[in-house]
Amino acid sequence: MFGAFFRFELWYWLRGFMLYVFVLINAVLAFSATYSDNVRIGGSLDNAYRNAPHVIQTFYAVMGLVCCLMTTAFVNSAATRDFSCQTSGLIFCKPIGRLSYLLGRFFGATLTASLPLLGVSLGIILAGWGPGNDPDRWGPISWSAHVWGYLVFGLPNTVFLGALIFALATLFRSTIVSFLGVILLLVSYSVSASLLTDLDNQRLAGLLDPFGIRTFGLETRYWTVAEKNVQYVTLSGLLLWNRVIWLGAGLLILAVSCWRFSFSERVSRVRKVAEVRGADRRGAGLHVAGVCRTGAAVTLRQLLSQVRIDFFSTVKSTVFVVIIVFALVNTLANLLFSADEGFGLKALPVTYRMIDLIRGSMFLFLVAIITFYAGVLVWKEREARLDDVFDALPFPNWIMYSGKLLSLTLIVVLVLLTGMVAGMVTQAANGYQRFQVSLYVTELLGLDLFRMFCLVVLAMLSHVLAPNRYLGYFLFVVLLLADSFVWLMLGVESQLVNFGSLPDYTYSDLYLFAPFAPGLRVFAVYWLLFAVLVSIGATLYWQRGRETHMKARLRAAVLRCRGPVRWTSLVVLFCWATVGGWIWYNTQMLNAYQTSEEREDRQERYERELKSKVEGQPQPRVVDIRYEIDLEPERRALELRGTETLVNRETVPLDSLCLNLADGYETEVQVERGTLVEDLPELRYQVYRLDPPLEPGGRLRMQYSVRYEAKGFENSVSRPEIVQNGTFFNNQICPQIGYLTERELGDRNERRKRGLGEPELMPALDAGNLRARSVNYISASSDWVNVETVISTSADQIAVAPGSLLRTWEERGRRYFHYRVDHPSLNFYSFISARYEVARDEWNGVQTEVYYHPEHSWNVPNMMRSIHKSLEYYSKNFGPYRHRQARIIEFPRVAEFAQAFPGTMPYSESIGFIADIRDEDDVDMVFYVVAHEMAHQWWAHQVMGANMEGATLLSETLAQYSALMVMEQEYGRDIMRRFLRYEMDSYLRSRGMEMLKERPLRRVEANQGYIHYRKGSVVMYQLKEVIGEERVNAALRTLTERFAYREPPYPTSVDLIDALREQTPPEHHGLLEDLFDRIVLYSNRVVSAAMKPLSGDRWQVTLEVECRKFEADEKGNESELPFAELLEVGAFAAPESGKEYGAVLARERMRVKSGLNTLVFETAGKPETAGIDPFLLLVDRLPGDNVRRVQAE
Repeated sequence: MFGAFFRFELWYWLRGFMLYVFVLINAVLAFSATYSDNVRIGGSLDNAYRNAPHVIQTFYAVMGLVCCLMTTAFVNSAATRDFSCQTSGLIFCKPIGRLSYLLGRFFGATLTASLPLLGVSLGIILAGWGPGNDPDRWGPISWSAHVWGYLVFGLPNTVFLGALIFALATLFRSTIVSFLGVILLLVSYSVSASLLTDLDNQRLAGLLDPFGIRTFGLETRYWTVAEKNVQYVTLSGLLLWNRVIWLGAGLLILAVSCWRFSFSERVSRVRKVAEVRGADRRGAGLHVAGVCRTGAAVTLRQLLSQVRIDFFSTVKSTVFVVIIVFALVNTLANLLFSADEGFGLKALPVTYRMIDLIRGSMFLFLVAIITFYAGVLVWKEREARLDDVFDALPFPNWIMYSGKLLSLTLIVVLVLLTGMVAGMVTQAANGYQRFQVSLYVTELLGLDLFRMFCLVVLAMLSHVLAPNRYLGYFLFVVLLLADSFVWLMLGVESQLVNFGSLPDYTYSDLYLFAPFAPGLRVFAVYWLLFAVLVSIGATLYWQRGRETHMKARLRAAVLRCRGPVRWTSLVVLFCWATVGGWIWYNTQMLNAYQTSEEREDRQERYERELKSKVEGQPQPRVVDIRYEIDLEPERRALELRGTETLVNRETVPLDSLCLNLADGYETEVQVERGTLVEDLPELRYQVYRLDPPLEPGGRLRMQYSVRYEAKGFENSVSRPEIVQNGTFFNNQICPQIGYLTERELGDRNERRKRGLGEPELMPALDAGNLRARSVNYISASSDWVNVETVISTSADQIAVAPGSLLRTWEERGRRYFHYRVDHPSLNFYSFISARYEVARDEWNGVQTEVYYHPEHSWNVPNMMRSIHKSLEYYSKNFGPYRHRQARIIEFPRVAEFAQAFPGTMPYSESIGFIADIRDEDDVDMVFYVVAHEMAHQWWAHQVMGANMEGATLLSETLAQYSALMVMEQEYGRDIMRRFLRYEMDSYLRSRGMEMLKERPLRRVEANQGYIHYRKGSVVMYQLKEVIGEERVNAALRTLTERFAYREPPYPTSVDLIDALREQTPPEHHGLLEDLFDRIVLYSNRVVSAAMKPLSGDRWQVTLEVECRKFEADEKGNESELPFAELLEVGAFAAPESGKEYGAVLARERMRVKSGLNTLVFETAGKPETAGIDPFLLLVDRLPGDNVRRVQAE
């Protein structure tokens, strides 16, 4: 009998159309994501082949999540078909076995449910044959990857999900309960995601993910591009455990369901009570209690009654309560476990962060609730066979439609209120009392509710149009995807067409919603009017009566559209069109509007028209600048007037000046003895003819004014740096001299499509290329300049510019500030204005200041302490600080970074100012970032690298090292151990996302942050541990003595490495080559660790370790190197309560060779753990297996 049920189930679906529709959907999604860069599944493809084995398996893993509803449709139908079709009594009375019946149904439906995933392979293969493919982005077809993708992800995920749904459906005989099972899996997946931010929880996160997506990511997180192109995962390691656990769980659930299943019919208590009550009924007569009343009051009571019935019948149901509990568990997990400040550090539970986490946790639940309950509410009367009764009742169609629309909207409100309460409870539990209820209401019950309301309207429309509930679900999903992807594929980015979309916005405690509010309000009105139009149409098309044919319903809708309905529709249509016209005027005419493709076209044109004739052309250089800046924050307006002195440092006369003007700003330029001879407004490029030419050593003056004033509102705010409180901009809005490579098209794949070749890289490292060394990598048009600024702002704000504050005054209701830079510095400055509190202190005559929003004072003392510790360490070891002030200045979270300008360091409100640093074991990110930016006052603002490969080694890597030394001095070695774990993890992960070529540190590119930041930290710390901190610092002090504020030629990475080599003993010169000249990685792991007691409290530890050394090329292809080196071994005591690491019992360097090694050493105390390279000094391919628990022999 098993075979009969299995074959029936299989052929039942093969004969229908749904299976093939699902295969087509998956094939289209996979095709689109492989063929186009506009559609993504599981993230960007980076530099890997579009059909790489890693890409194939990623698609299979992620599509298992996407296909949840498909699997549910097949398996739930198989489990409940006999009950829903009322054929169970007929079938169950036959002599069939329980296992044969259940397993035949299950395996038939599950095999069918796994077939749509084959559409993934179909789509990828077809995409490879698509027209216009770049052959360099496609590799050979890896059939093994397709097979393993299906076997490792597709089939196990379908079996587990199918088992869960089948068990729930057969035991409860309810589609709703099956739906809850899917939600439970989504909760588990989401919880696993929240754990990933902390390295200590990653293994647990990999085991908790029922779909294996996170697990796959962990198993392949350190794969290089070369490995992604040829390797695929098989069942081993953490992925094997994940598959075994969840597949085993699925089979166990299936076994329990088979054991609990009964062929006998189940009668609920509710039904029994109904039968008892119905048994005594006599014939019902019709009693007319009164006349039928009409009027507005009656209509309102009818509407409220419908809302009350639908709302409470939903929220009182067990199913909805379970959904709310799931949503709450998921939200609390995200609120409690998400560590988003870096290095496993959590942020303080400020309200906007809570809202972001709630939004991310609740979104899928809200979409699922809207999707499911829209169908339940619209079809409730018809499925209960009461539609004839309700259709005969004396109320208009809009009562029924509006009642259900409002009740579903209230359900969404309830869910959002639950998230809001969870957020405030989390804040209170963390001792945070600044709840900002108004912000919760504005974001969750305002903006988010608006978006969800638009989805409610769309979902209701889908079910009104569809002939049955399941086609309504399908239509809603299709409309949702079409509204998202169609405009994307067409390159349309206007918010006028994407239903329910609002302009992007970023809340800040400094300016609230101020710069974004006008656009948000108007677009919200626009889409609300459109939603009213859609609702009127749905009301007219609402099915009333037995007629279901589309044409008949359409005729009925036309007949209903008369009188007040017609006039209401016309009025709403007119208002909607008027608001739409107003939006068009503001976003397309009053303000500039450009799509991404148009911006890329302009970048292409800039490069094609100007590169060959402008790049490399000699230009004068800036030596002195005076700024006069007037800010009007309340109007989002500024006017900057600049006067620059230019000098000809070339050996030939200069007859032209090439200028680049900033986008979005009105700029006027006057050049002494200069005439405008070329103006390309679309490219924001001008050329001035100098007559007479500027002789070598000659000077001229250039004056300009740069103006900006916000006008109306935009499709998306283009100048978020100019705001009502917290304006933050730099001098790049001023005219820039020469050819700007940053205006070229940077996307490698897009460049290939347009025939532009590979992206322009930095000039090759060549210490003898004095021409290239005459330019630094920050400012090609200047060296060290003098700057003076007079800046005015509103009376209640403080404006900050570079340099010492000479004086301040008030005039005509405005505040003025006069600044002058104390020492000629880089032409790289910022200007900030906000309503600040200021913390002030002094260190050896240097004024130290922190400008902060009054409500963000939590970490200000720690910032001030870091400034002082940094000044002390750097001045002692690297040379004097050249400014009279050191300022940290908070700016709004429109950007999330800290940046160093001469003497001033802007710091985003969303990182250090809200970091929670109360746990002593956490890395103090606030202290570290300030120390890093302070280090830039030496590395970049004193010693600046030439514009060639390796420049950021001199700035970013040395700033990392400097900050690490201050951190270690302040917090000790254990914090360094944790810090380097995260740095190593970030570097190894990023190698696989390299879009160009990985470079050794000596030749690092400016945009390769994962190398100069992450690898740089590990490399410099290792070097310090090997040759000593004093030797490294001596080399760096030599660098500052030779190159600080030096005129060109600028130093290169060769100068740094030479200085380090002078301080490095000859036996470690090979180490310098490994660290800076090559891409070298190790693979060290502890095979076993044993101990035995000696006399006293001494123990002998025996480690068996496997050591290997590799050298990688720019794509990540690795070749093994033989080696015999001294590597660190160590042993540690059990950590004290609340501590992450135990005391160091032994730490020494021992010689190891390639392959297996047995190492024996003694400890002063009983060890808990031991390992090789325990402090992660080496760049290790898998750093997690370097240390293990020691076992007694």
